[in-house]
Amino acid sequence: MNISASIVRVDDVAHGVLTLLSEIERPAIVVDRATGQEASVSHEEIARADGYLPVIVVAAEALWFDLTGTGFALDVRENAEATLGYSLHGIRAGSWSVLMLCIIDLFETLALNEETLRLNDLVELWGNARSRLQTVPIPLQEAS
Repeated sequence: MNISASIVRVDDVAHGVLTLLSEIERPAIVVDRATGQEASVSHEEIARADGYLPVIVVAAEALWFDLTGTGFALDVRENAEATLGYSLHGIRAGSWSVLMLCIIDLFETLALNEETLRLNDLVELWGNARSRLQTVPIPLQEAS
């Protein structure tokens, strides 16, 4: 498999996330744990490959991994200029529909009892998932 090739286009996922957020019609926030201050996050920022999209896709991968034992072989790289310090460059396994179903599940969970989508929950899942997924053998991550 060509590592630079992406089975699922990042732009397609970004567009799908933006469409999903417009249908959910809820504002998104991040809460500063130190001050308790809320900051709103635009839907466009959430869907950007150097915005919150890496967090969303890693959280979706964690859901898929829990169900199947496989991942999406994500290409997430450090990027000092990105919102959270990471950019999503590729999705080398899985399918757009499976990934979007996992993302829909994430957003439904976030929206259950809230008037806003609180992105902190995804950030926590991102941290937990990154450490767990780094221990998964590459062949498992690339299986779809």
